[in-house]
Amino acid sequence: MIEARTQNPGEATQNETPQTITVSMILEDLDNGIDRNGIKEKYNLQAWEVKQMFEHPSLKGKKAKKVRKLSFNFVDDTALDKPLTDPAQTSIPMPDETSSYDQAVDHGTPLGNTNEDWKHSFE
Repeated sequence: MIEARTQNPGEATQNETPQTITVSMILEDLDNGIDRNGIKEKYNLQAWEVKQMFEHPSLKGKKAKKVRKLSFNFVDDTALDKPLTDPAQTSIPMPDETSSYDQAVDHGTPLGNTNEDWKHSFE
């Protein structure tokens, strides 16, 4: 009796070529670190098809981003201890409770120079 050989576990599965491949699909693959050979395998394309795809103005000169992952989980445990502050942000000191303007208005004190001699200096 002869048995038909089924798929070998070491044998790669063939992906089907989609009917439509968009530029945004390829850009997303490049952002995820899939290079031209990976795109060729993913979409089951010929080398010349991939080459022609990358002649498109939106893809010309684009390369896969290098995706580097840490071999461990890195957690910032200090973020819970102190409030978030931006070191690039500056702060302007504000006067306590009320400003000098508010205090002057409340007490009826005039602000600035009350001498009216300046009015006649332009004549």
